[in-house]
Amino acid sequence: MTGKRKTGSIGEELAASILQSKGYYILRRNFTCPYGEIDIIAVKNNVPAFIEVKVRSNNRYGEPCEAVDIKKQRRIKNAARYFIAQCGRKYEKFDFQVMEITVNHIEDLEF
Repeated sequence: MTGKRKTGSIGEELAASILQSKGYYILRRNFTCPYGEIDIIAVKNNVPAFIEVKVRSNNRYGEPCEAVDIKKQRRIKNAARYFIAQCGRKYEKFDFQVMEITVNHIEDLEF
């Protein structure tokens, strides 16, 4: 696993833990379908939440949420519709979230 993928995976673990501590039940992680991928699908109070997790080691290229452009939002919405159609449940509301995680670290530390 590359460093970037490992960081993303650790970020998704942290995001799932935070969601659970806030009362969410995790339905699926890394859900993939013909329309794309959703990092975390969770539910709270019978409202499904489709969560994109963005992890950055710094803000050199902008805030993590800025990576979720209109094209990515459209893919997430289409994947969410696909998931809902597959699970066969009716929901009155949906929640779309972006969880931003910025990892602080020390570079080039010398003794």
